[in-house]
Amino acid sequence: MFSLRMKLNDVIGKDEQVILENIRRCKQFSGKEFRVIFRNNGLSGEECEKFVRRNQKMLFEINTKITSTNSPFDNCWFLIDSDNSDKCKRRYCCKGDILTGIAEYVKMVKHLKRSINENSNSR
Repeated sequence: MFSLRMKLNDVIGKDEQVILENIRRCKQFSGKEFRVIFRNNGLSGEECEKFVRRNQKMLFEINTKITSTNSPFDNCWFLIDSDNSDKCKRRYCCKGDILTGIAEYVKMVKHLKRSINENSNSR
């Protein structure tokens, strides 16, 4: 599963719609196996509810999970870690802002899918 994890606090704000549109693009590249995990790092329940209400349709479309945990037992395929605070297990990690991380995620998925296609064609 090509799961993408990021801090919800970094999503909410002036670039929220741009970020969500880019996440929708990630789903197009990844296919039905895509899932995005937003980690809530101290936002109030009201802030989270407003975010969900504002973006309900898109969040359903992109297979979203919002979690408040930050545990080494959490897992994801690709982590965007803006402040080096996420403790989840991951296969790949990008340090920095979300839009840069999403671009790296897309490059990684394209490369992986291309490798899979080349291997299946060479058989």
